[in-house]
Amino acid sequence: MDMIRILQFLVLVFGLKELFNAMEYHKQKKKKWVIASLCMGIFACACAIISITGIL
Repeated sequence: MDMIRILQFLVLVFGLKELFNAMEYHKQKKKKWVIASLCMGIFACACAIISITGIL
């Protein structure tokens, strides 16, 4: 596995972790943190998937 592929999967894992963090923030009623974490998680997952599939 080359370095680029490893970084792509790390970004995907980071994005998924941020999405799970958003659920935890939602349980704690931290609305601003939920929005920030959702945006970060969705953006990271989207970038990783686009990079892995080679669309761009």
